[in-house]
Amino acid sequence: MARALFLAAAIGLAVACGPNTVVAQPAPEPPTFTSSGNRAFDEWRDDFARRAVERGRDPAVLGRLLSGIAPDDRVIELDQRQPEFVSPVWDYVTNRVTENRISGGRALKAEIGSTLDAVEQRYGVPSGIILGIWGLESNYGEAALNWNAQTALATLAYEGRRRQQFETYLLALTEMVERGLADQSQIRSSWAGALGQPQFMPDVYLTTAVDWDGDGHRDIWTNRGDVAASIAHYLQDRGWRRGEPVFEEVRLPSGFDYAHADGTQRTVADWNERGVRPIEGGEWPAAHRDLSAQLFLPAGAQGPALLLHHNFSVIRRYNNSDRYALVVALLARSFDGRSGLVQSWPRQIGSLNREQTLELQTLLNAMGYEAGAVDGLFGSGTRRAVRAFQTAEQLPADGFPTLALLQQVRVKAGVADAEPAREPRGLDRAGIRQLQRLLNRLGYSAGRADGVIGSRTRDAIREFERAQGMEVRGRATDVVLERAREAAG
Repeated sequence: MARALFLAAAIGLAVACGPNTVVAQPAPEPPTFTSSGNRAFDEWRDDFARRAVERGRDPAVLGRLLSGIAPDDRVIELDQRQPEFVSPVWDYVTNRVTENRISGGRALKAEIGSTLDAVEQRYGVPSGIILGIWGLESNYGEAALNWNAQTALATLAYEGRRRQQFETYLLALTEMVERGLADQSQIRSSWAGALGQPQFMPDVYLTTAVDWDGDGHRDIWTNRGDVAASIAHYLQDRGWRRGEPVFEEVRLPSGFDYAHADGTQRTVADWNERGVRPIEGGEWPAAHRDLSAQLFLPAGAQGPALLLHHNFSVIRRYNNSDRYALVVALLARSFDGRSGLVQSWPRQIGSLNREQTLELQTLLNAMGYEAGAVDGLFGSGTRRAVRAFQTAEQLPADGFPTLALLQQVRVKAGVADAEPAREPRGLDRAGIRQLQRLLNRLGYSAGRADGVIGSRTRDAIREFERAQGMEVRGRATDVVLERAREAAG
């Protein structure tokens, strides 16, 4: 009887739906995870996995990738200490344009020169530029990749400063695994989650990696042809102009107005009329005179002066740093036997450390110069604010921060006698215990006061720093301890 009723119901459902009706399938359930020991991270991971499944990602793959991981404090520390932003420009450049890197690029060029020539012919990107990026990103494939990509990406997504960006990368990584484009060994990465020898983020791999030899695999891990072509394709896709230069070092005339180094694009002919000449003498090549360029003073008025062309900005698409693009271009020159910069770096004028940059940003903002976020990173907003201050004070408006400039800003702000900014000092175990007790008393859930810095304590420090308007670093320092004492009364 029951079987007859079931069959009748099934027949009735089929008749009601009709022959062309699709019965909706239940949505797949998101994966479940055991606790990482960090409640806030677990909440983010559960929510991310749910949203990823709603967007079509495979719950089983998500479960494999995200199970057993926890936020890695080293990743956040490295993210906040990127050398593009915190080291003097001359140190950044000279520490990367080295004899070892130059000789390594020349050796690779001799070994796979025919492949590089063919890649250059197809994509229009010079082999020296390809090798420069390759050498910087992974030392031509020799650099160790010490992180699991999913852990690095999940850490940076959870940390929150660029959550949407890193969640996008994590979704792309999941798709790579779903489609069999990379196995577990191939998703070892840099601390930022970048993959393979060209250090592509997962979404870039999906859209840009090239199968140069036609073997059915876009192998940016071991196939040198695929690596070279993928780098070249990336630059071509971002607007590389075949046959145009990257930059030219120039000589500026006496009495030059450094405010012109404000990012404005002018033709080389226009710069020529303002007295700007190639540093090694002579006139501008006729083919260059109609090209647009901006004047760049990487170390201020006392350092090298460069005219940056369109292709310089394309290299910056690979890594959003003027210093990085300059190093790539200098390496490319060296592979071709050309010299580096003629003008020496003005090391004697000094450069600001992160704490001093924080102070400079704070003072400029207070004076109405709009330096932007007080983050200790010297970006374009801070550069504009420095230039505006210099202009107002009738100083050379080169936009470059020095210790002397910081002192002038202090004087103008009325804090000339303030104690010079310094790097915070790390706490010993007793100091960490005291900080944990204070944070717990203030409601920041730092966990047991055991003097050990774990993820829970770091998260509590970050929450406290955000609430206090401090730079968010998650480190147990004397500065954080002093601020916690003040907050606790």
